[in-house]
Order: sequence, then structure tokens, then C-alpha cells
Amino acid sequence: MPGRRGSALVLAMLLLVLFSAAGMYVVSRSSVPSGEGSVPFRQAAVARNLARAGAHAAIARLPETLPDGASYVRRLLAGTDPAGHYSVTVRKTGPDRDAPGRGAESRADKYEIVSDGTVPGSPAWTARVRAEVHFGTPGSPAPTAKIRKWEETPAKKGIDGPSGSRI
Repeated sequence: MPGRRGSALVLAMLLLVLFSAAGMYVVSRSSVPSGEGSVPFRQAAVARNLARAGAHAAIARLPETLPDGASYVRRLLAGTDPAGHYSVTVRKTGPDRDAPGRGAESRADKYEIVSDGTVPGSPAWTARVRAEVHFGTPGSPAPTAKIRKWEETPAKKGIDGPSGSRI
């Protein structure tokens, strides 16, 4: 057997190379194409950011609101492609009775803002932000907006849109 001393080692190395090649082939033929595994995360993040942008834009426009709590829609582009849109509804819910001050100094109002951010695609992704904002002049010369409550609903595929229809 002195002539066959390295044959077991050569056979083990050959099997290692064959199994490695077979493993690389199986991994390269997986069901998830490379680079597309992060697309749902990107769509969900864009939908969430659109909803946040809509809520912040509505806060910046206070005390202006659309009549009867009507919603407005703004479509945003990423270059020439549509990135998505947000739909915002602002409702005045009444005076802020907890605002500091007396008489005319305590002029503050409560607003409820609901913003839906939607990313087109198949299926579409939608995220929602609900905010309660107190807007007025409690103790300061200029009107201020204070966010009292901020709730975010995570992005989901195909949830009901602002009109109640399936996206």
C-alpha cells in the first residue's frame, strides 16, 4: 500500500470540490432573484415616509382646512416615475380646553389629521399616520402647532384606501 498513500486525500478533495459546485448551483437557482429581496422593504418605507410627509404638510397648513373634513391628494414623483401619493384628511375636533391662559389668550383648537401614503405597484402598499394637533396661541405672540398624539400604522399590502376601495 505504499503507492496509494495519498489517494484518500485526493478523493476527499475531489468530493469537496464537487459538493461545493453543486451547492453554488443550487444557491444561484433559488426562487428569489438577486437584488429583489429588499423591494417590499423599500415600498413599505416609501409608503410610511409619504404618510409622514402628508401629516407634516397638513400641520404646516394649519389652521387652513378643507370643508367638511374633505381629503386632498398630492402625487409625488421620483424623477419622471411616480413614487406614490399621500391623501390627507384634516378635521377640526373643537377647542382645546386644556390650553393655558385666560379668555382670548386661551384660543387654541384641536385638529385630527389622518394621512395615508400609497406606493403604486402590484400590490400597492399603504401606510397611515393619525395625529392629534393643538393649534393656537397659548401664551405666545404667534400661533403654534403642538403634536399631542402621533400614531403610525405599518405599511401593508392592499389595505383599504381613503375612499374605502381596495387598492
